[in-house]
Amino acid sequence: MAGFHPRKQRRVTRSAGDAPAATAGTSAPRPSRRSGRGRGPTYFRIPVALKFAAFIVVLVVAITAWQTLTATGAAGARLEDEINESGVTLASALAALVDPRAAVDPRVQEELKASLQRFSKSRGAAKVLNIVVYDPTGQALATARGESRFSITTGEPVSHAAASEAGVDIREFSYEGTPVRSFSKGVLGPSAGEDAPVGRIEVYLSAEQIERSRRELAEAMTRVSVVACLAAVLGAYLLSRFLTRPIRTLVRDMRRVSQGDLEHESKVRSSDELGDLAHAFNAMTSGLQAAQETRIAQKALEHELSLASGIQTRLLPASVPRIEGFEIFAYHASAKEVGGDYYDFIRVGAEGLGLVVADVSGKGVPASLVMTMTRSLLRAAAEGETSPGRTVETVNRLLGPDMTAGMFVTLVYALLDAATREVKLVRCGHNAPLFFSPRAASGIGDGVTALQPRGLGIGIDRSGSRFRAELQTQTIDLQPGDALLLYTDGVVEAKDRDGKDYGDERLRQIFAARAGSSAAGILEAVLADVASHRRGAEPSDDLTLLVLKAT
Repeated sequence: MAGFHPRKQRRVTRSAGDAPAATAGTSAPRPSRRSGRGRGPTYFRIPVALKFAAFIVVLVVAITAWQTLTATGAAGARLEDEINESGVTLASALAALVDPRAAVDPRVQEELKASLQRFSKSRGAAKVLNIVVYDPTGQALATARGESRFSITTGEPVSHAAASEAGVDIREFSYEGTPVRSFSKGVLGPSAGEDAPVGRIEVYLSAEQIERSRRELAEAMTRVSVVACLAAVLGAYLLSRFLTRPIRTLVRDMRRVSQGDLEHESKVRSSDELGDLAHAFNAMTSGLQAAQETRIAQKALEHELSLASGIQTRLLPASVPRIEGFEIFAYHASAKEVGGDYYDFIRVGAEGLGLVVADVSGKGVPASLVMTMTRSLLRAAAEGETSPGRTVETVNRLLGPDMTAGMFVTLVYALLDAATREVKLVRCGHNAPLFFSPRAASGIGDGVTALQPRGLGIGIDRSGSRFRAELQTQTIDLQPGDALLLYTDGVVEAKDRDGKDYGDERLRQIFAARAGSSAAGILEAVLADVASHRRGAEPSDDLTLLVLKAT
């Protein structure tokens, strides 16, 4: 039987004759420390769309540049091969047609000149700059252009597989200030089988066409690359804007949630990872809203329980009346914020004092409310009533009809007459009080007796007939040294870490061992022994003790 809250409340009350009343409560909560974090430094912000567009542009530029260089090189190489093959074929064909006698016969030389000039004017020689036939000494015998003198520079050799097979020497140099490529082949002698050249023929083809073709191709590819890059920039930006639109929407949604609008829901519905993220975001905001509502409700409940705890604490006695010849010491600890245990002292007439220890079934606020009702009704019923039995009968008659099914109150009500030193005691379904008498102690007995008069818990029999029939009153005469211990089940049912109860027998033993000391000593010994049994385990129920010692 306990209340409901993580904090504990404890109250210890001693008789005025012993020492000033002391109340031990929960220490004030330590102030929480929260480390605040300021906003970090502001960094240069680049949108994701711009990053994506820049990546696409760099990728397109790199691919286009590579394609341009590759295409330009391949086209130039192909054009160069075509020129080389044309030059080798032309040089080989013309070398076979040259009459070897031209080297020594002027008439043949004139015919050779006329033939070269006619060839240079034909359609097939459109790309030929000049054709020159040299004698073995290197003198020009005939040219297609008819000039007698011309200038050339030393050429650089050009390698070509077909030229090597055909015996054609390819060189590239400047002819009359124009870059040319020459194809030179020896002219064989006039005798059959003679392979010694008697001269050579050179065909000059313009090399500007190669460079011009390369430039034109490079310019064309550059234009294509520029257009492709511009198109890539525009397309990448539009695509990135389209792809990042859900992200921007989620950012706006997060801003609204961060400003406290936990009911906001993201409208992103894409069927991809961003859609999954939006779904998770909505689930998160829903969970945050539920957690906030729970936290607000918990705060409200804690506030209400705190108020209830304060009220319940004020209902417990702050001190006990001064009674000459007796020591009284009491202790109460709630396992939760509010509980169903309580003790009380009730003045009855000039010499009477009622001692009450009660326990309400159930937990939390309902048990606390029933405890408050029980306290009020018991105080009202005990006023001027010298019979404990009639007092509790009145409480059962008034309280029973208002209690819910399954809820009841167990209590011990002991009425002390200070003049006669007599105690009349009733027990309504409660734990049996322990009575110690040093006169009853012997070599065999320990002097402790469990007082067990019959009685039902209040609220079990609402009609009251069975309650009255079962109720018994026990009378005790207190002599010096006698002690009476009243307690709730939170003492004997205190559990250790293994779930083992403290037990009635252990309580009896510690009470018998310390009953000869003061009321405070008895109470402190019991509490220390219970704490030793629990070994730091959390209390599972309220704990209330009351000791009456005749001095």
